[in-house]
Amino acid sequence: MRFFVAMFSHETNTFSTIPTDRRQFEARDLRYGGELLEAYRGTGTCLGGMIDAAGAHGVTLVPSLAAAASPAGRVTADFYEATTRRILDDLRGAGRLDGVLLDLHGAMVPEGLEDGEGDLLRAVRATVGSAMPVAVTLDFHANLSQELVRHATLLHGYKTYPHVDMDARGREATKRLLDVVLKRCRPTVAWRQPPLLPPIAGQLTARGPMRRLYDRAAEMERDPRVVTISIFAGFPLADIRDAGLSVYVATDGDPGLADRLADELATMAWAHRGEFLHTAPPPGEAVARALAADGRPVVLADIADNTGGGAAGDTTEILRELLRVGARPATVACIWDAEAVQACARAGVGATVTVDVGGKVDPSHGAPVRVTGRVRTLGDGRFVHKGPMLRGLEGRLGPTAVLDVNDLKIILISLRWQTLDPEMLRVVGVDPAAEKILVVKSSVHYRAAFEPLAHAIIEVDAPGLSSSNLARFTFKHVRRPIFPLDDF
Repeated sequence: MRFFVAMFSHETNTFSTIPTDRRQFEARDLRYGGELLEAYRGTGTCLGGMIDAAGAHGVTLVPSLAAAASPAGRVTADFYEATTRRILDDLRGAGRLDGVLLDLHGAMVPEGLEDGEGDLLRAVRATVGSAMPVAVTLDFHANLSQELVRHATLLHGYKTYPHVDMDARGREATKRLLDVVLKRCRPTVAWRQPPLLPPIAGQLTARGPMRRLYDRAAEMERDPRVVTISIFAGFPLADIRDAGLSVYVATDGDPGLADRLADELATMAWAHRGEFLHTAPPPGEAVARALAADGRPVVLADIADNTGGGAAGDTTEILRELLRVGARPATVACIWDAEAVQACARAGVGATVTVDVGGKVDPSHGAPVRVTGRVRTLGDGRFVHKGPMLRGLEGRLGPTAVLDVNDLKIILISLRWQTLDPEMLRVVGVDPAAEKILVVKSSVHYRAAFEPLAHAIIEVDAPGLSSSNLARFTFKHVRRPIFPLDDF
């Protein structure tokens, strides 16, 4: 049994002015051929799960490429076209295949297109023909389109946010693809797209509407006629027609059942739409509450400046407030500012420097903050995720520096990366448990690893391009009317 495997993943924030070009993929992950298998084997990723399941079931994987970049603006047309062409060329040259495994995101928006994954799958389907089974893993934030649903045999979305089940979804996709190839399963699919655009911070699956939806989906999946159910919360900061929540149900040869279950879940999501809305205190109030707490560490989640949602990672309003009130000991993790890193590196460890930190991408989200501090550490920014998310996968922050301003430590990085793992602090010599206040630039993913060590968590409504206040954005292309942009 031979399955083709490839990964092409990007979450595109169309409000971002940072273009996602080849350099952005090279900074995060761009691998070809067998290097894909070596890099991802044993990791808590979809590809890791696919590799694990293929080995367990005697399936030979034919690797093409793995391409992923930190969320930002649109994927440049030249890189999207070159990568798509490489996947299609590898498919043509792969020899006899029994199936195709693709690890995609579902919210990639290339220049000149709204639906990167739908376009890619259409081309894949044209290359392999209508009879070839194609199984796809998708991010929880995928914005499903009709093209994507039409050209895939099966879709498997993450069921958790934070995404701690990626390897499980990779294993599931591989096993279900094997079932289709061996004719143990004949998928029939229903897809629903209610007019609902849930803000990011209201999408977590530990509680609230997504928890109720997935609890009901789990009950439905106990029916042996149900192959898989995915409820995609969607990525609201991609201003495209199909942005938003969708329901995907696959049954074994029972389209009527698929329709009934999809209708029930879509109706349930709509009924609870108000619970997706999210509020948080502004920086001044949040910092005051953190200082008043009687334990440590208190995590201040800078949810609107999450690079994992396409924000720059260099906003400064929480840092500015910490400096104003003299909050100590504290750590801000992490601010994307290669220029400040270089200034620290030129000065050297132990030196005192004055630098302008952050605020260099979009001044409307906070101007640079001038600070004077001691260069505490310098490093290359390499670390290994300890989990629960991305367990075993290498992370790269680029050249890093820790600037210590009277025990307020600012972690400066050269490559954009969401603060979702305490290893990002430990690798630069900061013990997260010893801090009174930890600022993490993340919307929800940080909870998987930071919640167990946090005395308290306070989400902060600061400026940024991953804000859950959708009224801050001007939408031009999403289908209307849609909640909460419109009244119902």
